Amino acid sequence: MPAPARCSTRFGADPIAAVDYRQPMSQDIPTTLDAVDADWLTTTLRSNGVIAAGTTVTCTSQTLLGVGEGFMGEIARVSLQHDGPDSLTSVIAKIPTTVPENRGAGQMLGIYEREVRAYLDLLPHIDVPAPTAYVALVSDEATGAADLARMVKADRLPIWLLRILVRREQKAVAVPPTVLVLEDLDDAVPGDQVAGCSPERAAAVLRIAARLHGSTWGPRAPQRQHWLSGGDVVPRLFHAAHLNSRKGFMRQAEPRMSPHSIRVLSGVTRSGRARITDLHAQAPRCVVHGDLRLDNLFFDSETGVRAVIDWQIPNLGPAVLDIGYFLVSSLDASVKESVIDDLLGVYHDELVSSGVADYPFARLKADYIEGLLLLLHRATSFDSVEFGEERGRVLLDTWLDRFDARLARIPA
Repeated sequence: MPAPARCSTRFGADPIAAVDYRQPMSQDIPTTLDAVDADWLTTTLRSNGVIAAGTTVTCTSQTLLGVGEGFMGEIARVSLQHDGPDSLTSVIAKIPTTVPENRGAGQMLGIYEREVRAYLDLLPHIDVPAPTAYVALVSDEATGAADLARMVKADRLPIWLLRILVRREQKAVAVPPTVLVLEDLDDAVPGDQVAGCSPERAAAVLRIAARLHGSTWGPRAPQRQHWLSGGDVVPRLFHAAHLNSRKGFMRQAEPRMSPHSIRVLSGVTRSGRARITDLHAQAPRCVVHGDLRLDNLFFDSETGVRAVIDWQIPNLGPAVLDIGYFLVSSLDASVKESVIDDLLGVYHDELVSSGVADYPFARLKADYIEGLLLLLHRATSFDSVEFGEERGRVLLDTWLDRFDARLARIPA
């Protein structure tokens, strides 16, 4: 099967150019999974060279995926029948969610355009396994650059006014169409965040994370763009979102977190805005995945990572945000902090092997603690996301239990 076309931009000496991948609406970007049908797939896969010009997709069937875990997107496995010699029998289709609360939050963060651009202009150039993107389209209505400029300007507003602005933005549901058609990893084993993982599997993931971070570390990082910026671009706006969600988050957290953790959260509320700025200023910059957890990983063995998926919020920032996020969400609350330190050592060894020579282990551990506090500040946003029933609710409860365990090492 022919590989999809790849952009030739390289990092480092040649920063990412401001390439425009928006597609005209005449290309008919689907806005529902039902519209990812045989006719659309035939036309689009032919034009991208994924199937031969003489091949016609004659029939499709869909199985919904990610129910209770794909909070920002609707995802389906599309089984294909066609009349040509091509070996492609199934793909994964992904479009923005139709859940209003999540859709508005996703659009405010620019995640739909960001994921398309990540597959087109980022993943071909970094050392991390990811699915092949057969189709990655964003419409010419995409407003990411203008939205970011507007948020940067708004970040100067008083906090009380920013809180009103955040509430309004999270209710927005006008999302320009985007679609991804990805390689189906049906022969790999998906991770399960609710089940968690062993320290051995966690070590394998941290080695992959170190390769991702090391290949974009410091001067190797790509140029900032509207879809690849940092969490420090609008710190006051993020703090306003924290203040809006804190009360609702506390209702969920208090039954599951210790009084110690609740006191830590109170301290983060007082210092959160400064922590965003300080950690991003002090820690080396690299590309971070932004949502590195087991539900976004596929494995081909206990310690073999096949692919990292869900590139909706890649950004430029401190590596410890990926590391802390993964450890908090993946390891059982009973795992001792000495094991966490050992895993940080595994990550650091791989980071050094990836060419990072100016980041001592002691600095990593100190940044990890600061990263946990900033992640706690961000965790309050869970209150603005609709987790659904059953698995989504169990996932949130498990997440809180594990976060509580990791916060025990932090002075209140």
